[in-house]
Amino acid sequence: MSALSRREEETLFKATKAHALKECDAVVKEFAECANGRTVSVAWACRAKYKDVQDCMYQL
Repeated sequence: MSALSRREEETLFKATKAHALKECDAVVKEFAECANGRTVSVAWACRAKYKDVQDCMYQL
């Protein structure tokens, strides 16, 4: 068994993140719409949408 180099690890992480964002695009858009125009209030106003994004990402 060989370990991944730092470069391979970063490439894999970027590819995985891109795939997750693509698969969760609708959920991410809902969160972005909720967060649009907000600053500090996003923390509580969009909490449920943020949790949905996290749940979607963790499933992948």
